Amino acid sequence: MTDRTVVIGCMALVLLLGWFAAPAWADPGQPATAEEIKELIASAGKAEDYDNADLVYVLDEADVYVQDSGLATTVSCQVIKVRTDAGVRSQAVLRQEFDPATNRVTIKAVRIHRQDGTIEEVPLASMSTGPAPQHWIYWGNQQYLLDVPRLEIGDCLEIRISKIGFNIAYLADGGATAGASGGETLEPPMPGHWYEVTRFQESHPIIKKRYAVHMPKDKPVQYEVYNGKLKSSLWFTDDYHVYSFWAEDIPALKKEPHAVSSDDYAIKLVMATVRDWPAKSRWFWEANEKQFESDDAIRAKVAELTEGLADDDAKIAAMNHWVADNIRYYGTSRGPREGYTLHTGIETFRDKGGVCKDKAGMLITMLRAAGFDSFPALTMAGPRVEEIPADQFNHTVSVIRNQDGTFTILDPTWIPLSRDMWSPWEALQGLVYGTPEGEDLTLSPHFPPEHNQVIARSEGEIAPDGTLSTRITIEVMGRPDTSFRRYVHRRSLPEQRAVFESALNIAPNARLEKLEFTDPFDYNRNAQVDMEITAPGYAAGAAQVRMFRLPLMSRPLASLLIPDLSYSVEADKREYGMRYHSTKLVRYEETLTLPPGWKVEHVPEKQTLDSGAAALTFEAEPGDGTLTYKFELIVKHNRIPPKDYPELKKTIEAMNDLADEWIVCAVEEG
Repeated sequence: MTDRTVVIGCMALVLLLGWFAAPAWADPGQPATAEEIKELIASAGKAEDYDNADLVYVLDEADVYVQDSGLATTVSCQVIKVRTDAGVRSQAVLRQEFDPATNRVTIKAVRIHRQDGTIEEVPLASMSTGPAPQHWIYWGNQQYLLDVPRLEIGDCLEIRISKIGFNIAYLADGGATAGASGGETLEPPMPGHWYEVTRFQESHPIIKKRYAVHMPKDKPVQYEVYNGKLKSSLWFTDDYHVYSFWAEDIPALKKEPHAVSSDDYAIKLVMATVRDWPAKSRWFWEANEKQFESDDAIRAKVAELTEGLADDDAKIAAMNHWVADNIRYYGTSRGPREGYTLHTGIETFRDKGGVCKDKAGMLITMLRAAGFDSFPALTMAGPRVEEIPADQFNHTVSVIRNQDGTFTILDPTWIPLSRDMWSPWEALQGLVYGTPEGEDLTLSPHFPPEHNQVIARSEGEIAPDGTLSTRITIEVMGRPDTSFRRYVHRRSLPEQRAVFESALNIAPNARLEKLEFTDPFDYNRNAQVDMEITAPGYAAGAAQVRMFRLPLMSRPLASLLIPDLSYSVEADKREYGMRYHSTKLVRYEETLTLPPGWKVEHVPEKQTLDSGAAALTFEAEPGDGTLTYKFELIVKHNRIPPKDYPELKKTIEAMNDLADEWIVCAVEEG
């Protein structure tokens, strides 16, 4: 990637020597004055002007001062106007979380701008410090708590904060002084480098947002704006280049069900002094290369797991599954080098626990002990990773470099109780492998629909009194297989039968007469369920007309296997993309034997639909005393862009219509 030193898109670029010589009004990217804050507060209209939002951010601005070391101090100001009772309640207590190991936070001032124009200072002496809420990851985060005097609708809360450090960084013995207490100093993860992702759009409306970075003039920075436009300026001073970005009247992000990550469509700015992704790759390798040494216990476990397995794929699967199922997910801090540093494999093997990076490190340690060329990789579970080499990652996985130079991705965090080596949820996800040579940003493989299958076959009969008796066999692969195993494993043996009965979905009075299913820990085969079901009175009607619906089209066990197929498609169009758990192929084949004298008069018409998002086929064949049909649905992508949504909607509605349509039979008198 080439260096980016210009503003991208339709952004105004202003170059002016002598910052301090410029008139105060020349750059709207400068901090707001007290008078400007007063004017912004007055400009905030009624709640209905902002779609009845509880809060309106009158001002949200930050100035970032970057040191040569890459360490940065951020001075921020937020002015929040409360517009509803819910907004008043949400601001009753100021909560500011921080991580003592990576940053220092100072609450500089808290003020209330009352509707009558008076300004009330909130005393900071009553502020307390305590542990921040934590779940699964216990890294010692703290939070400041400050009671805010009663706000009234229309009041504004002004909060000024100074923060030095990083969200994740190293607390080192040396480095850039951060003004920390006790003589401790902070050092950025990549010494000498700074990077940041700043969103300009949130769930609340914003009247004005400004973000300025004061960068040492000999430190080049590259940046790009995504998902929208920002105004900008670049000023020169004797020591700094000041990059300012701002926008006004930013609407709140709209909510859409099952949307892709908001980071994929919210306006955002990505900046980095890192030259390219290979540099990030080399740093990540160097930071962790010493963490993968084995001991006798690990080597013995690797020998045990791989004994008798001549095939490399089988050996890799055995180790991946062992780490997934035996290393619990919980995080504890090792102190100075937490964050990006993976715990040693020896520690994780001993503790039998760690977060994603530690589980990945445990697998790398075992793979190397078995002779594989394995490395850690950074990835983002959910949102896309943009081209600018800033820190855009929330997850760590393991990779193997194959003899032909390609890489195989493994994720022991996401595959407990799964036959997959890499989760279908993570298809086409940005990754950077940590190698000594340095790797560019890449994407994880696409999972075709055939990887995520639900194949159901049924043979049933309807008695003269309308009772349905049927045997259904369901075999699943990929994501549905994983969903099934986890759903069953979470239930105790007495609960499991009730879970299946509640998910039958064929009829309210359907009874589960017989049930057999695959052991969730049997990874040698696809999961399978065999059921025998009865449903009294399934066929409605009397005398010469009987009616019933197609049993398999009710999607039995769908809530266990493919719950995302029940996502609503009521909207005619979408503004944002829609996300499914995975691609999928669903196939139903069913034969029903009818009572003597029943003749099928009406069945759904043959259907064939195909688009870039999904495909559907259906065909029913009435026979002599039987009815046979085949149905297939294919969802081709797990992220459906807005342009493809109408065709997806059409396909899903066709499937639902087939489930609702009545089969009509004429009954001969006899």
